Amino acid sequence: MRIGERIKNRAKDLRLGPTELAKIINTSKQNVYGIYRRDSVDSKLLFDLSKALDTDFFSLYSKILASGSNLEEGSELRAESLENDIVAVKKELTDLREKYALLRALFEAKTGEKIPEF
Repeated sequence: MRIGERIKNRAKDLRLGPTELAKIINTSKQNVYGIYRRDSVDSKLLFDLSKALDTDFFSLYSKILASGSNLEEGSELRAESLENDIVAVKKELTDLREKYALLRALFEAKTGEKIPEF
């Protein structure tokens, strides 16, 4: 996964839109969209993004170096990305279950009908 995609995913996890991220790192919304498409980011910008998104993006490169892989291989990055995606999906599933329980309770209170739980 490209670094830009990782930055985009982290911003999404934090529910931080391109406009808000742009304000934090003092750039334009269009530039943030450009960052999301990048394969690489200069160190100053990566530092600013790491601070803004409370994530050490430099460690991604360190892990590749430590493994003896090259950037194109980056299997550890892909594995870590999948792990992050799984955590995000689990959180979203938990949130949806809570919303379903609330809506079920409201429906049952209003109609008196019972609907199944998941």
